[in-house]
Amino acid sequence: MDGILKILLMIAIGAVIGGVTNFLAIKMLFRPHEPKFIGSVRVPFTPGLIPKRRNELASSLGKTVVKHLLTPEGMRKRLLDDQVTLHITHFVQREVQAMLRSEKTVQELLEPLYPNAEERIITLADEKLRAELSSAMAEVKERKLYEMLGEEGMDRVRALIPEIVDALLVKSEEYFYSTEGEAQLRHMVDSFVQRRLGFIAGFIQNMNFVEMVRPEIVNILRGQSTRDGMTTMITREFERFSERTVDTLVDERLELKLIDGITDQVVSRLPIGQLLNRPLSSYTQSVESRVVDELVPQGVTVVIERFTSEMETIMDRLKIDKIVQEQVQSLDTSYLEEIVLSISKREFRAITWLGALLGGMIGLIQGLIAIL
Repeated sequence: MDGILKILLMIAIGAVIGGVTNFLAIKMLFRPHEPKFIGSVRVPFTPGLIPKRRNELASSLGKTVVKHLLTPEGMRKRLLDDQVTLHITHFVQREVQAMLRSEKTVQELLEPLYPNAEERIITLADEKLRAELSSAMAEVKERKLYEMLGEEGMDRVRALIPEIVDALLVKSEEYFYSTEGEAQLRHMVDSFVQRRLGFIAGFIQNMNFVEMVRPEIVNILRGQSTRDGMTTMITREFERFSERTVDTLVDERLELKLIDGITDQVVSRLPIGQLLNRPLSSYTQSVESRVVDELVPQGVTVVIERFTSEMETIMDRLKIDKIVQEQVQSLDTSYLEEIVLSISKREFRAITWLGALLGGMIGLIQGLIAIL
């Protein structure tokens, strides 16, 4: 009877020792969280294994995740899955449709990203137009007038010259019959008479030379030869004038005035405010179905294909191993312990009971040996 009690006692002692040993071993994985000291001497096995090797664990875990879990091939395969693509497409379609149907004005939508949109767009348009006009003027000024007009333009000007000559001759005739023209003609005749006839002019001063000269001048103006001569002369001068470059006709002051005038007129007519204050839906109503049903699925497919084709580069630049490492390092040790225990609590309890079982078996063996 004493032998049986001894065996049972040794079994109990072995089981307790085995269970407590495994329990302490599990606890020592995490605890204590900080090193303990007796005076200046650190207590052995403090802190626990995981807190002590926390940085190495975080680094190893990050590398493991990248190498075996979040691999480029796995991510690519997942993103190219039909269900994932369909889910992304539906999500984007809902968001795009909500945006296209928005009753907010373009101004309101742009304000967070582009404050004072109307003023900034007008300023930008003004600057851009001035720059483009300055660039265009620089090119134009190097060209000759006939190059600017082109052959068709030159022909049109040549065709207008006879009309211009006719108008000039008619106006000239009207001028000589006007009060101002008659006075000018009288002055010219009097000067000529005084200069050429000298003292004889006094004897003939009562003669009306204007009425004698004016019909002759008018006959000359009405003559075909005069018309033809002036047409030929003006045509010749125009041909010579067209050989000049534009910069000889436009100085810097005039150029700036032209640019300012054109820019002010164009920019002032831009309906920027009217366009920005319309609701977005007024622009998108006619294209909503095409955008949502056609363009969005195509765009999602293109983006996913492009994204997955660059998956290695993207994941390399994201440095997921570093992200995992930093996240693990940032976790509180007690929280990390809680996570591990919540996952492996049953296994750790089984290890504790296994230690007790093994300890009990060892105690049984020792008891049997002691009895024998």
